[in-house]
Amino acid sequence: MKTTEKEKNESNREYALRILRNNIINLELKPGTMISEQDVADELNISRTPVHEALQELSNTKIIEILPQRGSLVSLIDMSLVDEAVFLRATIESAITEEACLKATDEDITALEENINLQEFYHSKNNLDKFMELDNAFHEIMYKIANKMQCHYMVRTMNIHYDRFRELRLHASDPSTIIEEHKSILTVFKQRDSETVKGLILKHLNRLYVDEQDIRKKYPDFFA
Repeated sequence: MKTTEKEKNESNREYALRILRNNIINLELKPGTMISEQDVADELNISRTPVHEALQELSNTKIIEILPQRGSLVSLIDMSLVDEAVFLRATIESAITEEACLKATDEDITALEENINLQEFYHSKNNLDKFMELDNAFHEIMYKIANKMQCHYMVRTMNIHYDRFRELRLHASDPSTIIEEHKSILTVFKQRDSETVKGLILKHLNRLYVDEQDIRKKYPDFFA
């Protein structure tokens, strides 16, 4: 399990939740892996209570299964939950991006351009972790422009199922397609064509259905 230092003002529960969530998404904790509260507590140098609370919170999103007397299990990928996460994100984010397109300043557009340049750089270095971080940041910028960060928090909470699938997709296919789609979105965004950019975002977020069968063939044991 990959760990980082606890952030300033971060509670032990928040710390455990962040570390567990990140490790589930980046597949350090693979689907079907058993998790011991005590092992996680020891690794993070905290008590078991905040780890227990974090696992309970993750179980509410169905990414973790609590097995009495046995521990906690990282759930297998359930495509119905991925589908629901994509539906929520696409519905909200298409509207967010449409609004952001009309509100964006020159500085906002520069931030999006710089983000894509960094995506290309880290793709050339085959740094998938950094690429995923920048992919997320590209979309987060839209929420910031529209001043809808509470919507971003809500989508991010549910999005854990989709994020895990996206991580598999990065390992199974060339991320250059994602970069090209981001470039197309930005081109239309700069033209203030809010209706077209909304359609591009919907197509971009629904790309998983193009890749699903290839990913299932490569990682059959990860799926329910």
